[in-house]
Amino acid sequence: MTPTRTALAGALMLVAAAPLAACGSSTSAPTHQRLSLTIKGSQVSPSPHQVDLGAGSTLTLTVTSDHDDELHAHGFEVEKPLKAGVPLTITLKGAQPGLYEVETHHPPLRLLSVAVR
Repeated sequence: MTPTRTALAGALMLVAAAPLAACGSSTSAPTHQRLSLTIKGSQVSPSPHQVDLGAGSTLTLTVTSDHDDELHAHGFEVEKPLKAGVPLTITLKGAQPGLYEVETHHPPLRLLSVAVR
């Protein structure tokens, strides 16, 4: 190849690769979410809903109840006692993809679902 052809071939390779480099990585950095919940009797505020949590990301959950109970986060192996009027803070880290319930036991209440993706 002559120097002109070599230079042209190199330039074409750079142009062809440019769109791939511009796309960047398809994975995003882990994030950290925070959520506070309040339990009054059998009412949960905010209402039970689904929280999306990326793999490697964390959710810090603070729960305050008006009665003694037990908090259970399925799939995260977390069970902690809730004391009336004392905020309980737990951190959940998204590891295994799936849909997991966070609940209390006395009375049985669903606080939220965590969808790890």
